[in-house]
Amino acid sequence: MFKQLQDVHLAAWNEKDREKRDGMLQTIYADDVKMYDKDFILSGIVEVSDFIEKLQSDPEFHFAAALPIEEVQNGARFYGHIRTGNGMLNSMDFFILENNKVTHLYAFMDIA
Repeated sequence: MFKQLQDVHLAAWNEKDREKRDGMLQTIYADDVKMYDKDFILSGIVEVSDFIEKLQSDPEFHFAAALPIEEVQNGARFYGHIRTGNGMLNSMDFFILENNKVTHLYAFMDIA
């Protein structure tokens, strides 16, 4: 379950085709998922997908795993690297799941 979450999460955030991306997100995120960043909160798959699309306007954008996902009870953390035109970022995503879907995603970022 958690390995699939990691694989689909990465694939969806790198997918440029909106229809394919939304389909992937629906397999791992609850329809009313909340994504928390230090500066904003996104509500629902549509807002998350819109945000991904905005990030992908950078032609250098690419999201990759830094470490395998780690699980604990109904939560998991995932460390990644995000390449951008302005340099590399380190990320840590913390997921809370209910009924095998992400209901809350906390995104932590810092400059690599």
